[in-house]
Amino acid sequence: MRHSTSTVRRSQFSRVWAPLLAVILVLSTFGTAATTRVLAQSDPETLIVAVPGDMQNLDPTLSSGDIVTQEMLTNVYEWLIDYEVVDQADGTKTAESTSFVGALAEKFEWSDDGSKVTFTLRPDLKFSNGDPLTAEAVKFTFDRLFGQGGVTVGNMAMAAVPDADHIQIVDERTIEMTLDTPNTLLFGNMAQFGNSILNPNVVEPHMTTDDPYAHEWLKAHTEGTEQGPFRLESWEPGNQWVLARNENYWGEAPRLARIIFKVIPDPSSRLAQLQSGAVDVAYEIPRSDLALLEGDPTVQVVRNTSRTVVYLGMNNEVPPFDNKQVRQAISYAIPYDTIVNDVLLGYGKQLTSPIPDGTPTHTDEFFVYNSNDLEKAKQLLTEAGYPDGFETTLEIMSGIQEAKETAVWVQQSLAQIGITVNIQELPGAAFSEKLQKHELGFFFTNTWISINNDPWYHLYWLFQHECCNYTNYSNDEVNAMIDQFTLSTDEAARNDASVKAQGIIVDDAPWVFLYQPDQIMVMRSNVKGYVFYSTEGFVRYKYMYKE
Repeated sequence: MRHSTSTVRRSQFSRVWAPLLAVILVLSTFGTAATTRVLAQSDPETLIVAVPGDMQNLDPTLSSGDIVTQEMLTNVYEWLIDYEVVDQADGTKTAESTSFVGALAEKFEWSDDGSKVTFTLRPDLKFSNGDPLTAEAVKFTFDRLFGQGGVTVGNMAMAAVPDADHIQIVDERTIEMTLDTPNTLLFGNMAQFGNSILNPNVVEPHMTTDDPYAHEWLKAHTEGTEQGPFRLESWEPGNQWVLARNENYWGEAPRLARIIFKVIPDPSSRLAQLQSGAVDVAYEIPRSDLALLEGDPTVQVVRNTSRTVVYLGMNNEVPPFDNKQVRQAISYAIPYDTIVNDVLLGYGKQLTSPIPDGTPTHTDEFFVYNSNDLEKAKQLLTEAGYPDGFETTLEIMSGIQEAKETAVWVQQSLAQIGITVNIQELPGAAFSEKLQKHELGFFFTNTWISINNDPWYHLYWLFQHECCNYTNYSNDEVNAMIDQFTLSTDEAARNDASVKAQGIIVDDAPWVFLYQPDQIMVMRSNVKGYVFYSTEGFVRYKYMYKE
């Protein structure tokens, strides 16, 4: 019996493709988690990361403050210099926050008087689209940076490089940067994504009269201007973005070919997908689940003490917090040990100074506020003229579990010395706006880490500069020391003065010094190569791989 050609083809289709369609149907039935589980477990060159939120503004100069965006920029861009990565005794690697090496710059050389640094670019640098990266691109980037403004400009000006004229091209591979005052802050202020070198060939066509810095294009694009180990391959807002290996990267090629970042807002879902193997890395796993994970042989929990400072701010210009004895009384009444144990579940340590542990010159010798010393607190309140206490509002950002839990402990403890605390949760945008305008009276904040691990950088921004001195603290002696030593190159004098400033600030008690949380990285056990950067905690995926 003869079969028609169409009948034969249908028969072959059934034998070859029907099993594959069945597999696809099964994967569809089980959903995305099952699909990604297959990919996560079968492809050693693909890493799948579960993140709680989407990216925002991708313009390196004006990037929004969300961590996921800034971390992405850190993986697709590089800058002239970076932190040195060193081997630790336990076999891990960490980035030294006070030691610098060349990145896009092959080398750098300081003038004898410290007023000028010359950067020599690596030979044959390229952007992801193959365009050459030369001194012209560096100059273009800094011209745009200073023209557009933003936090990065503030950091450059702080390090005595106030405008683009201080940065000049010497030749195709050489750039000179002049400092008005020799100082030790410049490199620490430069080694971050705000100084990402951009491709003028890609960016300039998007510059218009209405948008002279191409911000509208750069806030949603990086293609063709990346020069780091990865490039942004795709972005589906609200769903995922994908980084792919940059084949034109100057350095050692990453072992990972692709990283898929999946937006999974629910923490229990991120945890479940990590445990099932659907994702390789999961961000912001609740601390209450970490103990269980530490007993799971398929998962690893890596923890490092961060330099993030978490504190209760007390506005020094608003009664009753304008009274130092009131601030000291509150500081004595706080149950620090309970908060570290019950809120952080031990994943962190008490903050005992305005300069965190891990920053040079940190000392806890001045910290006198014994945990929950209610008698001392009552005595100080009486001396301050508040023997019966008072009523106040503690403002926290909504959606932050540790803020809620800390606020409840503070409320319960201060009630014992006659202070009635009303807890008010504000939406993130409203809280941030009031914080930036210095309109909060009594508040919880956990967002500050000094990217430059220098004590005077830290003191400058948080205790003098109008942008970030959220408690409006002012002490003439501390202000004078900040003015004198922020740009000083006299290391011994800087260190001595920093210790003295810590003593004054602890006594003035503009903050309740709460804690330094651990930086926690949760991964499947076969994920290797994680390097801890204490500067901002961002993951550098160029080091990572899967076994």
